[in-house]
Amino acid sequence: MMTLKKIALAVAVVALPFAAHADLKALDDSALSDVTGQAGISISGNFNATIGSVVYTDTEDGVTDGSNTLSLNTVTLSGFNIDDNAPLTIDVVDSKLQIGLPTINGQVKVGAVNIGNNSIGGVAVNDLNMAGSTVRIWGH
Repeated sequence: MMTLKKIALAVAVVALPFAAHADLKALDDSALSDVTGQAGISISGNFNATIGSVVYTDTEDGVTDGSNTLSLNTVTLSGFNIDDNAPLTIDVVDSKLQIGLPTINGQVKVGAVNIGNNSIGGVAVNDLNMAGSTVRIWGH
C-alpha cells in the first residue's frame, strides 16, 4: 500500500508543471512597445579604469632587444560620468541595435610613452564629449 502512495505522489509531482502551463502568444512590435520596460534600456553611472600598459612591437626587422617597441604605460580613464537624466540608451530601431551616446565627461591619461627604453613624455585627452553620437549595429 505504501508503494502505491509513493507512485501517486510521484505522478502528482511530475504532472504539476503541466497543470501550471500558460497559453503563450507571440507579440508583435506594437503590442510589445505597450509593455512597460520593453522599449530599450538606459545606462548611467561612474566609470573608471586603469591599464598597466599597451605595447606595440615591430617584429618585421627581426630586432629582439626591445628597441622596436612603443609602449603606453600607466593608462588611466577617470571621471567618466553618465548622468541618470541623460543616460546612454540602447534600442532596436528598424531591425538595428542603436546605441545613443550622451554627454560623457572624463579624461584619459597616459603616464609615460616609451620607444624602446626611452621616454618621450606622456599624453592626456581632456574634455572628451560624444554627445549626440549614434551607433547602429546589425548583422548582414
